[in-house]
Amino acid sequence: MFYLDMKHNVKGKTTTTRSGKEKKAPTSRNGFFYITRTAHFRNGKEGEEVEWVRSGNMPDYAKTDPKQFWVNADKYEQEKGRTSSVMTIALPNNISKKERIELVEKFIDEFANKHGFAFTCAIHNHRGSIEGKDQPHLHFMYSERPVIGNEHLSPKQFFARYNAKKPERGGVRKLSADVLGFGKNHVNHVRQTTENLMNDFLAERAPTKKITIKGIEVEVPSFV
Repeated sequence: MFYLDMKHNVKGKTTTTRSGKEKKAPTSRNGFFYITRTAHFRNGKEGEEVEWVRSGNMPDYAKTDPKQFWVNADKYEQEKGRTSSVMTIALPNNISKKERIELVEKFIDEFANKHGFAFTCAIHNHRGSIEGKDQPHLHFMYSERPVIGNEHLSPKQFFARYNAKKPERGGVRKLSADVLGFGKNHVNHVRQTTENLMNDFLAERAPTKKITIKGIEVEVPSFV
């Protein structure tokens, strides 16, 4: 099974509930708390394990407290601007915790380090309600504004609107899907890239897996 979902946190956006009421959309600050299972999300979900947490590529002021980066994204990003993008990726349950971390580090290199994006990610795991098997998955939140090379900027300047004519007077330019040349195909690109990275890893570490079909154990390819 392979699953990848992508969403964006947008400043000032509202959503409509099923009952027809409007409410504020999720923030990057709350996204950080949810991913790291801290603050009001510290109790997590029943039976859940947080296997691993990491933040990286942070500006100088947030190196020891990554939460501050996401708080400032919510505060200084322009109205209706993306404060972060968030991916949720299902991970293989037939490899070890250590191997899952190694796999996720490949995702970090591809989706964050390549462009110098600040990120916070975590591997969560819980038992499935139907079959009772582990369901490890990755939550990966990143900023589209590259931090590397801009670590010294104040939050207000970093998140300001980019000024194409006079870059020194604006904020850091976002490397959005359009800027990177993907446009509407961005999600498909991310899914294909993730699938390839995962399959390359499985080919090396766990090329086959055992499943039970009608009471008979069968060894099959482990690819997603």
